[in-house]
Amino acid sequence: MNQRTSIGLLAILALLALQGTAASPLGLGADGFQGTTYILSRSEAEVIIPANGTSFDLTIPYKTDLLFFDPIGNEVPIETVVEFRRGSYTYHISSHRPVRGYIKYNRPILEQRLVAPVEVGESVRVVLPEGYATGDRILGRARPGPDEVGTVGGRAALFWTGPEKRTYIDVSFYKEGAPWAFRLFLLLLAFIAGVLVLEHNMSIKRLRSLRENAEIDGDEPGYSDKDNAMKDLSDKDLDDKDLDDKDLDDKDLDDKDRAEKDRGGEGRI
Repeated sequence: MNQRTSIGLLAILALLALQGTAASPLGLGADGFQGTTYILSRSEAEVIIPANGTSFDLTIPYKTDLLFFDPIGNEVPIETVVEFRRGSYTYHISSHRPVRGYIKYNRPILEQRLVAPVEVGESVRVVLPEGYATGDRILGRARPGPDEVGTVGGRAALFWTGPEKRTYIDVSFYKEGAPWAFRLFLLLLAFIAGVLVLEHNMSIKRLRSLRENAEIDGDEPGYSDKDNAMKDLSDKDLDDKDLDDKDLDDKDLDDKDRAEKDRGGEGRI
């Protein structure tokens, strides 16, 4: 192999490499799927729509940058006129020659959730981020349920094919390990709640025990409540009798002293 042949082969390989690089903007959408593709990340979706002709109209509720690519990923020059009406942007796209390829733009998504319209007879697929899933009743699922579930480029993908009426798809997604982590959190929360309830019940039992001990210490042992009450009454009666006897004795002493005093006064006279 001479030097010129080697240079020619290197040039061909370089051109092929450039074509592969040019095809990369379509990413997972460049597989011939004839429908709208939503390639999701955590905060935005890459939208790829097949197009064929010289003019196209696209109405979306947000402003974005549109790009047009041919089937092998080369960008095609287009002219775009934007109109804003009733809260939506209408993009009038035209080309000087008939083209076949894909329109691509990005749209924002919130809280790892995509809501998008599906027209009558349209096919739609949603490609989830790598390492993400959907279908859990608590963490999020797709509504309505997809007609088919598969993979695209090693990532989970949901497919809807030709609905009979215009509808909206609602897809919430989460980390593949999130359901296990969420259930572990619920178990931990239940365990902590159980410990708190047990501690509360033990505290109530301790307070009841202390109160019962205090009531027992206040009564004499060997007596019932009735006996204690009778004893209290007897002690009160004895106290009252002692006071009455003391008052009588004091009165007798006072009368005796008074009498002796009167007799002493008479003797002096």
